[in-house]
Order: sequence, then C-alpha cells, then structure tokens
Amino acid sequence: MVDSVSTLFPKKVNITLIHAESREVIANHALNDFPLPEQFNKPTILDIGGSRWRVLKVEALRPGNYFRAAKIQLHVLPPDSIVRSDKYLVPTLVPPELTPTTKAAPLFNNFTLHITHDEWLQFEFLPLSALEQIQETTAVIESIINSTDDNNNLLGYSTSHTRDLTSIAKLEIPFDDFCTFTNIIARGNILLPNDTYIENGIALESGDHVYYGILNNGVITTLAIKEFDCLDEELSNVLSRYDLTFVDWCNASILGESDQ
Repeated sequence: MVDSVSTLFPKKVNITLIHAESREVIANHALNDFPLPEQFNKPTILDIGGSRWRVLKVEALRPGNYFRAAKIQLHVLPPDSIVRSDKYLVPTLVPPELTPTTKAAPLFNNFTLHITHDEWLQFEFLPLSALEQIQETTAVIESIINSTDDNNNLLGYSTSHTRDLTSIAKLEIPFDDFCTFTNIIARGNILLPNDTYIENGIALESGDHVYYGILNNGVITTLAIKEFDCLDEELSNVLSRYDLTFVDWCNASILGESDQ
C-alpha cells in the first residue's frame, strides 16, 4: 500500500499501465514532472499519455532518487468502468431530486459545461452564516473518507453521504454584479450525460475559472466551480465580497472560513 507517493517518488517516474482485468501490459511511460497524487486512498482517475484511466491498484517496484526514476505499476481500467456496483465513487452527493432538469432551451449558449451527477456541486460556494451546519456535514463525510478498506478505497467508498443544505444555504448573489466583479467573458449552460439541461442552470467563464450554478430572477442562488486547485486571488475575492465560504466536499475541506 502506498502511503505517501509525494515522498516515495520524485517527479521523474516510470509507470507501467496494466489492464486490471486481462492483466496485459497496456503501455510503459517515462514521465518527468508528473503530478502523482500525494496518496492513493480514494477513487482516482489519472490522465497518462493522453488517455484517462481509473486506478484500481498501485504497486511500488522501486523508489526513486536523484540518479534514477521511481518505478511503479498501475492496474487500471477505463474511467467509465463499473468496478464494484456496491461501491460509491464519491463520499457525498446532492440528492437527484434537488437537481432539477429540463429539455427546454437554456438561458445562455456561449458554451456548454458538461457535468455528471457525481460532479455536481462538489466544489461549492456557501453562505458563511451556514458554517456550523457545513462543519457538521463535513465531519460525517470525513468519517467516510477515513474508513478505508483492504483496497485503500481505490475501488470506491462503502457508503456515501447524501447532503441537503438547501434550507440554510441559498445564496443571494446579484447576477450582473457577479459577472462584472469576476470579469465574465462567456455565459453558457449545463448539460448532464442524459442530454438534459440543469433547469435555470448557468455556466460562467472568467479568465481563470468556470463557475456554474442556478440563476433565479436575476439572482444566483447556487454557485460552484467544476475544477479546483487552490484558493487563488479571484476565488478569495469572491468569498470576501459575497460573505461566502468554499467547500471541497469530497475531501471534507472548508476553505476561507478562518480569514473572513
């Protein structure tokens, strides 16, 4: 079991991809500056050599040092493979009934943001006033994350927490003000894999981020981003201006609450 890949492997690494079902070697890659996860302790998808793979097992064959690359084997399957029907790929989800969909024409058409139900609102902005309830929810999710199994949760979580903060977490962000403040350059819609749109859904592209959420009567009531690396200046300014906190739900991490 790999506990800390960031210390075990340097940036240069030789990776052998093995098909988890056929056991055949898919490819060998010698990679420099490859961003390996710090830990393989949750369902993990990596982009290697231009292809995306779901990692099911990790074998460390040789630690690296200054003179030679680390060597690991990754047992993988395509990312959309159903590995275990009794496992969950994320430790928390929003109830489907709280994600209204429609076949009607979307509000904006500059671009389409494709998103899955597993991804919906996983990097979310919420009112700072709801911090206590948010902390209670992340505590439940953290217990799921820390309950590892023999596969170190790579095959999925044994349970998933269905969260519902709608009664205390509605935003009231003026749409036009937000677009001006974040220098939005494109306005789009949100499409699910079943080719239905999120009802009243909006996707907003700034120079650094793609925001998405729900717009009602000129007010943003739900807001999130699809991808997240760090709390940069733009995101910090959004938190400050609209009295928000930011939650990375799948890591049970609350950001921004200490410096508001």
